[in-house]
Amino acid sequence: MLISLLNAVFANKKIPRVVTAVTIENPNLEKESIEDKYSILDIRAGLDDGTSVLIEMHMYSLGELKAKTIRTWAKSFGSYLVSGDRYTGQPPTVSIAFTNGQVEPLRKSAAATNKIHSLCMIMDCEDFSVLSDAMELHYIDMKAFAKAVNEAGNLNAGVTEEAMLAKWLSVITQKEITDKTIIENACKDEEELKMAISTLALQGEDKNLRFDYERRQTEIYYDNKEKYDLNCRIAEQAVQLEEKDIQLEEKDIQLKELATLIAELRLRRGGG
Repeated sequence: MLISLLNAVFANKKIPRVVTAVTIENPNLEKESIEDKYSILDIRAGLDDGTSVLIEMHMYSLGELKAKTIRTWAKSFGSYLVSGDRYTGQPPTVSIAFTNGQVEPLRKSAAATNKIHSLCMIMDCEDFSVLSDAMELHYIDMKAFAKAVNEAGNLNAGVTEEAMLAKWLSVITQKEITDKTIIENACKDEEELKMAISTLALQGEDKNLRFDYERRQTEIYYDNKEKYDLNCRIAEQAVQLEEKDIQLEEKDIQLKELATLIAELRLRRGGG
């Protein structure tokens, strides 16, 4: 199933990469929410051409998600290079993040509005030539996809360029698709998609699995809250230190002015 999904993502952006084999590098999948069925994947995998792929589906805030995917990409890309390796021989690292909203770029164009699949790479800002294929970040907005499908009433209205990606996204976002016959029609000839739907249904019915997911979600919430609170305290302390630095600078200036004044008075007395 994963091979089919990856090939659909790459084909949607006309990337000449065909996956024939996948090695899961972290078998312990971390799922953060069972109820909304958005978190069916959170894995790191190796492709048959040496490419490393990071696939994430979670409920981080969009601002945090962008920073997180870049940081995770950097850590993963850097971890493959060992002492003695050539930099040029390192395979690329691909990050695919399924988001519940649009990840905002620094400079937004009109064409970016309601964009479902965004591909970010290292390129020249003037002629848009790609500098390196080392970084490949995919952001797929599931909320925008569901909205487009509900408005069109089908998957054939140019929702995505690759039909198979649209089918996969209809399964992933099935809770948000109003007309369920759209999903049934999309999956009727695709055995892998039927298996994906069955897997999601079984996960939803498994009380023990749901309990584990809810516990994991609670852990993530409090972990993120602790980090947020810590960052707030660090920011407050930084502001306080900056204010103290300003006060010390002001006192230093006053002391210098006072020293200058004393020196001038001494000169006057000596001259008198």
